[in-house]
Amino acid sequence: MSDKKEIATLSIKISVDSADLDKLEAQLKRIEGLMISTGLKQPASVGFSADKFFITNGQVFIDSSYITPAPIPSLKIKGIAIDSAMRQAAKEGAEGGFLTATTKTETDEQRRIKGLETKFSLLQSSMTSIQQTIADSDRAFAASLERVHADIQSAKSGWQL
Repeated sequence: MSDKKEIATLSIKISVDSADLDKLEAQLKRIEGLMISTGLKQPASVGFSADKFFITNGQVFIDSSYITPAPIPSLKIKGIAIDSAMRQAAKEGAEGGFLTATTKTETDEQRRIKGLETKFSLLQSSMTSIQQTIADSDRAFAASLERVHADIQSAKSGWQL
């Protein structure tokens, strides 16, 4: 029964993951369309573009794929106004759903611990089931013993007549 439940859970996770991938793919296509509509060149069909620079309205820009982004925590922002504006923008982005959550990954140790917890849970439920069976068996044995005792008492009383 638990195998069926796990299979159902996995299929739900797979369908959710594929739905997320479809959403990301659609979002990337929209971004690509926006980049092309703003004047960025479409990548060459050979797989790469030797053009590191592009010109728009007489201004020269470097393609963003050649610029390594710096993570926000490592940025050193001087000035309280800029710092608070950056924090406010990050907060609004998080509240507006513009920022996406990172995918949770599990280490091998976490997977082993999760597996052990599952086995422990199964063992615990098996022990509970066995304890219930023993208790039921004890009650049935006690009832049977009482019947035998009653039969012996009735046989004794019949002999004394």
